[in-house]
Amino acid sequence: MSRSRKGSKKASRKSQASSKPSANRKPVALTAEQVSSAIDPIELPDAELEHLAAAMSQRHANVMRVRRDRAPTFRLQPSSSGSDSRTDVPWYPLAVSIPDGFHASRSIDFAAGEFYLQDAGSLLALAAAEAHTGSLAGQLVCDLCAAPGGKATGLLEAIGDDGFLLANEPIRSRIAPLAYNLSRTGSDRYAISCEDPDALAEKLPGVFDTILIDAPCSGQALLSRGRQSKGAVNESMVATNAARQQRILAAAHLLLRPGGTIVYSTCTFAVAENEDQVDWMTRELGMQPSPVAALCDYQSSLTECGYRVWPHRDGCAGAFAARVKKPGDVDASEDSVEFVEDPWLLRRGVLQSEQPLDPACDEVLQSVLGAFPENSTDKDSGLLRQRDWIAEAFCKGAPEWVKQAWTIGPEVAYRTGQTWKPSHACALRHVDDEFAKGAGRIDLDDAQAATYLSGGTIPTDRRGWQIVQHLGRPLGWVKADGRIGKNHLPTHARMQVSPTNG
Repeated sequence: MSRSRKGSKKASRKSQASSKPSANRKPVALTAEQVSSAIDPIELPDAELEHLAAAMSQRHANVMRVRRDRAPTFRLQPSSSGSDSRTDVPWYPLAVSIPDGFHASRSIDFAAGEFYLQDAGSLLALAAAEAHTGSLAGQLVCDLCAAPGGKATGLLEAIGDDGFLLANEPIRSRIAPLAYNLSRTGSDRYAISCEDPDALAEKLPGVFDTILIDAPCSGQALLSRGRQSKGAVNESMVATNAARQQRILAAAHLLLRPGGTIVYSTCTFAVAENEDQVDWMTRELGMQPSPVAALCDYQSSLTECGYRVWPHRDGCAGAFAARVKKPGDVDASEDSVEFVEDPWLLRRGVLQSEQPLDPACDEVLQSVLGAFPENSTDKDSGLLRQRDWIAEAFCKGAPEWVKQAWTIGPEVAYRTGQTWKPSHACALRHVDDEFAKGAGRIDLDDAQAATYLSGGTIPTDRRGWQIVQHLGRPLGWVKADGRIGKNHLPTHARMQVSPTNG
């Protein structure tokens, strides 16, 4: 799949949309009567309806979902008042609130991928998937509507060293921010696709152990951020979205293995888009409820396997999530789908390709990254392919279907004009990753890291491409000449670090 460099940069500027809500958007206010109609047949006392209506028009602060592999050493910055107290997210233990005075989105920690910023309500789906536990380790997982990546990144962190994630996003313009956010996890155990759910179900029937669907919806929980209008509570809007959701759920059912799990979520309060959809899955698709014991405090009164968080009760924008299971035993055998080897595929030393790597690309991979030494074997080789100006590298043990032309792999190098350069995504990989462990590294202190993140150069006696890092955490590339390292941090990843963050 060819991708425009210009389009990629433009889309990448939206990559932080989930963590940096626009301050220019005004919340939309609803009356208690409108709210009561929206959540019917759920009944709340009049006083609580008033509180809910008020809370739906109030902006709620984002929280920090700590990167799973960094959680054991994560240290919360003290607040400006000197207090270290904070409020964790009760339904998701890996998330914490942002301390007073700490500008999380303008911190070195954020640039280093220490945490992902998102509304606490959006974490309900990850809690229903039990992504904070070890239950997803080793699984083949699909996020069917993945952009911008708030849930996909959590799933990618949860699958461990043996699982694999397909992050599918049907809207092409949202692929670039999704790819950027996935790269911030440091993992290479994923592929990206841009397929309609029906088309994907034809390609990969009965493949996945777990599928998460953060479905397109009327978005009533987005009213507080000014990202939705009062039309979100109209019956016609709700009905239109409910019909689309059922089509997506039917496709997900086809993608799922027997015994597999669907986690369904929305950011709306309408029962027709939430509990009614759970009822539809059990009635029409034969799915079985799969309650999550840890979420019993948030259980919906209308279904045993659905959960709600509310703006006036839980300090977030609000969300719904449910978990259901497909009857049958999980088949541990190989995928039944047969794949034709894609001519783009390269597996150095194992497979031949109709389009060999450009010599300059091969030079970057070997001299800069130290990838694919001459003694590579089948066992320790990754899947590498070149598409026009992009070189992608899939992880060891990736499913056979990543060979197909419709998948997008983790980027390791790209070409500008006739010059190949290592990709920013490659710099962010785990330090022991095959495509990063051979690269030179420069450690930066706080001041140097802040300079680098703002686009400045770094003094160094090194030469050539170097990964700069802060406290062992990669930030990006410089190209050094023995005096300075020229900054190659992408524009969309640059920031002015807040001086109050220390």
